[in-house]
Amino acid sequence: MNAHQETSFMLGEVKVSPSHNTLWARGQSLKLQPKAMAVLHYLACNHNRVISNEELIERLWEGRVVTHGSVQKSINSLRSALTELVGDNEWITHYSKRGYQLMIEPQFLAPPSPDTTNEFQTADIPASTANNLRKWRIASLAIIMSVAIAALYKTVNWSTLYLPNNHQTVFHTTQGYTNETGHERSATPHPDNQHLAYIREKFIPDQHDTSTTETKNETDSEIVIRDAASKDWRVANSNGNWFKLAWSPAGNNLVAIEVKRRDGLPLGTQFYQPSNYLYSFHIFTLDLAQERLLEKQQLSQWQGQIFSVTWWDENTLEIVAKQGPNSGNGRYRYSIIDQQLTLLDEFEGATNPVASSVLNQRTSIASLHKNRIQIDFLNAQQERISRVKLDVTAAEISWIPDGSGVLVYAEEERKLLAVYLDGKQVPIPLADSKDKIFSRPHYSADGTGIFYTEEKRSSNILLAALDGTKTRLTENTDFNYAASFSPTGAKVVYASVRNNQIHLWLVENGQERQLTTQPVPKKVDSIIWSDDGEHLVFNADNQVFHQNLLTNQTALLLSDSDKIEPIAYFPSSNRLFALKHNREIRNLWRIEGEQQKQLTFGAVGSAVEHGGDIYFQYVSENGLWAVRSKNDTLERVTPNLDEYSKLLKADKDGIYFMNGGICQESGIYYQDYATTSKSTFLAQENSAVSTTSFNVNKGLLQTECYLPEANIVLLK
Repeated sequence: MNAHQETSFMLGEVKVSPSHNTLWARGQSLKLQPKAMAVLHYLACNHNRVISNEELIERLWEGRVVTHGSVQKSINSLRSALTELVGDNEWITHYSKRGYQLMIEPQFLAPPSPDTTNEFQTADIPASTANNLRKWRIASLAIIMSVAIAALYKTVNWSTLYLPNNHQTVFHTTQGYTNETGHERSATPHPDNQHLAYIREKFIPDQHDTSTTETKNETDSEIVIRDAASKDWRVANSNGNWFKLAWSPAGNNLVAIEVKRRDGLPLGTQFYQPSNYLYSFHIFTLDLAQERLLEKQQLSQWQGQIFSVTWWDENTLEIVAKQGPNSGNGRYRYSIIDQQLTLLDEFEGATNPVASSVLNQRTSIASLHKNRIQIDFLNAQQERISRVKLDVTAAEISWIPDGSGVLVYAEEERKLLAVYLDGKQVPIPLADSKDKIFSRPHYSADGTGIFYTEEKRSSNILLAALDGTKTRLTENTDFNYAASFSPTGAKVVYASVRNNQIHLWLVENGQERQLTTQPVPKKVDSIIWSDDGEHLVFNADNQVFHQNLLTNQTALLLSDSDKIEPIAYFPSSNRLFALKHNREIRNLWRIEGEQQKQLTFGAVGSAVEHGGDIYFQYVSENGLWAVRSKNDTLERVTPNLDEYSKLLKADKDGIYFMNGGICQESGIYYQDYATTSKSTFLAQENSAVSTTSFNVNKGLLQTECYLPEANIVLLK
């Protein structure tokens, strides 16, 4: 193709204007450097063949001495610009040792002007022939223009040309929707804009099970519907957990997912255990005016994991789930009338869905792509309208009621966004409250407000001594957590949220003082001490910090793309042992400056250090393993340690550990390596605690378990 530089052309849905060095798509434009545009235009004019580096340099750099790196720089610039506009596609392919080729056929929006070397010389042509030639040219021009218009019509995404805007994105006030003492969450507005379904819970500690002589801490969970007059109607309750709620399109039915453990124990009983739940779908047919339950259906239990539920139509559910620990995530449709479950075909480029939402049979799919969330919008025929990449690792999604896009909330990054079909992203500010958790936002049906759950966190540090006495180390209404004993047990360090800032605090001789001078950016998960008691290492998500207690200085030790949990630190060699998270899988790593080495290649549960060696358990396996510091060899120390144990401390002869789970803790046991005999070191009367540190001479550092205060808030 031989087109002049002034000729604009289409690459799929991208309009390219070489004369303006500009790309347009989805209501956005990007400027290119002239040389990058020249490369794109040359590839477009020669899209039917591979163009070598040498040819590009010769034709576009006009004899200047440049390297292949100059070409690569322009290619990278083009790929980045096109990806920013319309997402990942293979626009330009590189063939090793041959060159580059444009993979999308361009559609030029005006007929290419003839080169002077190919112009027809009409001076000596008879008049009749010239007239015929002119007619032929006019006809050809008409055909080309028709093809260009047809191509433009086909490439334009008409679904995104006009987007309604019947919703708010700028809010000025918040007001409590539920203000009762308790835990209310998961606000789900009804289509009539007059009712709202939500979940109310209360914690029931220490329920004695006479059949097993065990103590269980349970939660009573209710589904409640509130009307416009703030009158509540309790629809159902469970001694498990209500997990998800969704109204059918007409609002006649409410689906709720109930989750329980397969073995009948309370949720989360085992430490480090993969999901082991049974999910039940309950469908309530309701008469809201009369507050009557017309019909209730319970569908077959789902063994696996449920991520989201929505309604495809009034009689069909759409579910994102997996059916077992070794299966992948999939989208399913369940026909309530036929009681048939159908696995939907994987949508191209969205092979790992984590949520879906449907409005008027338009679907939005959130999927993980390169550890980032991608949103695909599909029409009723399940054809893609658009694709948007987000810079978040997980997200909840729900449709904006006017159908212009979805509301996206990323809890880890604390981002609330309106994401539109045309790719536009509009941030919606939330209050930056370090001691509060926000979750499950939904637009009101009229689009004028957003309901979400606001959970207030607070806790104090308890010292459970070996003689059974308990002492509060903190006495305030702040969020105090992640407490850790020094090696001798004489000092305690913990994290605390005060005045909306996270800092480390040290308790010594009954006195506390603030350690960090600059706020910690994110929630601290764990704090460890060096053996000499002069250094601390703590993590905040994917960052690890070093606190020198001698100089009182805090420094960033490591930043990674994955979450890192420190296990042991040796300041003399700057050696760190840590668990690195790859989604649900954790493995042991040794990190020394820029050098990192993965030490295990299986899912690791609990881990502790002794004498430079790391003792650990593999998830779902009995026994205890060790990574020996001398040569990084793996050794099975004992095959008999209970699976899902939480390791607390190791010595040369044995291991201290507990069973159960968070808020379902057993006492402290000691197991001898040689004899494998297990004995009780410290009994616990109250299992509704969470232990964060153990010292053989001092006891346990804990926080008490309770269901935190949570209310539904309306952002207006």
